[in-house]
Amino acid sequence: MKAKYYSTAELAEKTGTSRQVISAIINEKWKEKRISQATYERIKKAMDDLGFVPDRTAVSLKKDSRKKVGILCHGPLYSHILTAIEKLNHHFLDQGIPVEMHISAEGRLAEGLRDLMGQRVESLVVLLSPMTRNFCEVDLKNPSILKLLRVVPNIIYNFPFGIHEDSLEKELTRGGSQLIGFSKEKAYTQFFKDFTAPEKTRILMDDKIFALFKAGTQMSKICESFDRLDTYPNPQSDKLDQNPFLIGEKLAHMLLPRIREQHYDFILTSSDRIAQGMAAVLEDAGLSIPQDINLLGFDKIDSLPYFKHALPTIEVPIQPMIDELLATLKKQKWNGNSFRVEANLIGT
Repeated sequence: MKAKYYSTAELAEKTGTSRQVISAIINEKWKEKRISQATYERIKKAMDDLGFVPDRTAVSLKKDSRKKVGILCHGPLYSHILTAIEKLNHHFLDQGIPVEMHISAEGRLAEGLRDLMGQRVESLVVLLSPMTRNFCEVDLKNPSILKLLRVVPNIIYNFPFGIHEDSLEKELTRGGSQLIGFSKEKAYTQFFKDFTAPEKTRILMDDKIFALFKAGTQMSKICESFDRLDTYPNPQSDKLDQNPFLIGEKLAHMLLPRIREQHYDFILTSSDRIAQGMAAVLEDAGLSIPQDINLLGFDKIDSLPYFKHALPTIEVPIQPMIDELLATLKKQKWNGNSFRVEANLIGT
């Protein structure tokens, strides 16, 4: 599947106008050129329907036999996405592959895609941040994005399998997208299955984790079997610029009265660093870890062996996902497909 960008001449032909009209609309000078509102709206709709984006490099572009890759980091750069970017950076530098990298804010994925496509990249990699609301659901369901992604071969990395409706996955792969990711729900399912006596187990978990478990699923049934299961607000919402260890410490101080009252067996957190910060405070408060209470982290960060507390964690399968991403990019052609990797449970 090759990128199929339309030129302004082709767009003019398809819409029955001239290149001058198209140029005026692209540069938002259509009113000065006395182009009607109806023509403007008709051309803009045609642009969306065709996935047309203006060639921003047309003036200065020099012929280059190397195929440029576009990388779009969507949402806050955090957690295992940073590790993935580092691995991609090493690979592209070693291979001498030209890369155009952009960052898009939540709610502006379509704008980020248009900017990259305007650079006439030959393939696209979209890295989805785990710190977006409901794992980029609003952005991914935007009809404009689905049309844009049909124009150029693309890979969506860290796709949240099991979070959104199956219809969205099917529509993306049908349009040619390669989806690479893992199921968070399955990782937690394995963790909960290890409890030998759930009817005697008391759990306190981040509400963002609890939101993964849909009603009527195996995971929700397991949750119902626990003696007690409570949630607490995700402590990183709008605080991604703060030290996660300190966030964990503050969270532990806030939850300590509930922990003492309810005698929880396990606390589930969304980050290894938050878990370590909480563990330090709980231990200072006289709670022995893991005898009195234990904490589950997430990510299995590289520095984990050097921390004081040997807490269990869920390891994100970064390397196999990156390997699949690079293998896909090396192919001359690829059709839409889904690649699922299992996350590993470490330390239980």
